[in-house]
Amino acid sequence: MTQPTAEKRVFKIKMSKRCFRFKPEALMNHAPHAPGIYEFVVFDEQGNGTVLYVGLALPPMTIHEALRQHLENEMSPKADVLFQKTHDVYFDFIAGGDIESAEDLKDIAASLFQKHKPVLNEKPWEASGRYASVETEEMEQGPGGSCRP
Repeated sequence: MTQPTAEKRVFKIKMSKRCFRFKPEALMNHAPHAPGIYEFVVFDEQGNGTVLYVGLALPPMTIHEALRQHLENEMSPKADVLFQKTHDVYFDFIAGGDIESAEDLKDIAASLFQKHKPVLNEKPWEASGRYASVETEEMEQGPGGSCRP
């Protein structure tokens, strides 16, 4: 691991405008064909969300391809495992922010893992090591909002 070059980095991120039900039609219509970070989310009766998994699709992988692999039981957590929790599994993703590289994606995924402590991640995502600490700050979504817990 490299020596951190800065004490702390705060990434500004913008999540997808909404959560999408984790099913083939939603992947075709809403999952980005670009690398990035995605989450599997479930909701309780009051509409409070819980992040079950933070996913990282590094180039050349895309979010769409990663979600497809989960759905087809080719990547953990497999759809079979996700749907054991509930049939209402949703996904969201980072739609924008001050992200410039794959190293930034790693740092953000590690920060989101620490923030949500998702139960289906087999191990934490490792940060790039460029910063002593990393945090994320969500930018305002405006009307329609986000499905963030």
